[in-house]
Amino acid sequence: MKQNIDDLKARILAKSKELTEAQKRIANFILKNPQILALSSVRDLETQLKTSKATIVRLAQALGYSGFQEMRKKMLTGMRNELDPIHRFQNRLSGEASNLHIIEQVMEQSRLNMEQTLATFNNKDFDKAVDSLKKANLIFSMGMAISQFLAEITAYLLNRVSLRAFALSYGPLKFSEQIINMNKNDLIIAFSFPPYSEETIRAAQYAHEKKIKVISITDKPTNPILNFSALYFLVQVKSVTMSNSLISPLVLIYALAAQVGLDLKTKTLQTIEAIDHVRKKY
Repeated sequence: MKQNIDDLKARILAKSKELTEAQKRIANFILKNPQILALSSVRDLETQLKTSKATIVRLAQALGYSGFQEMRKKMLTGMRNELDPIHRFQNRLSGEASNLHIIEQVMEQSRLNMEQTLATFNNKDFDKAVDSLKKANLIFSMGMAISQFLAEITAYLLNRVSLRAFALSYGPLKFSEQIINMNKNDLIIAFSFPPYSEETIRAAQYAHEKKIKVISITDKPTNPILNFSALYFLVQVKSVTMSNSLISPLVLIYALAAQVGLDLKTKTLQTIEAIDHVRKKY
């Protein structure tokens, strides 16, 4: 992504004398927040910067792009190449081999992820999340690619502690379409990790507009999904393999489910007894 940012910066410097003050303000914002540009629509920037669509488009054209979409696509491609775990693994394969055994490398990275996650963890937000889960009518979890597994595990665990939870599947219906019939008494848990899925972010935005509470679990404070989240947790997912590490988000999910189970002890015990009964009889 650095190469794309450097290219954009060079274009801005070359055209700086020709840009209007409004265009300069937008350009400075983009340089400071390239990830937001990569994952935003013209409408998003229009609202956030309190400017017009025409001004944004004219800036892109002044910088030599055919329009906003081409400028945005350059940033998005660069971001995906930089953050995508497959590209990270590809770079690793091209580098020097480590002296550590692969199991030691994976364990060490997992340990570092946990330490870094705990270092910035907010216990008050955790308590608020637990309270929100207990009060929700229905809970829905969503995520694309490997995050789909996290969404399914979340629904599984929350059901085991007496909550009504469901994992959204991405197929004939997009996440946003599945949110249509939800209401403000429901709650969504969204998983968003590199390469960030626009579908998940758009769904969170739509839920926010419908006043449905969204709890996001992601890895960076620059992820646009945070703009649509009532609560969020930052967890480290760095990995030495071709996929994001799931250790930190899994621990968080287990902790949330465990706390809910403790708080709703009577209901949870009844659920466990019912599960046991169903397994034995059916």
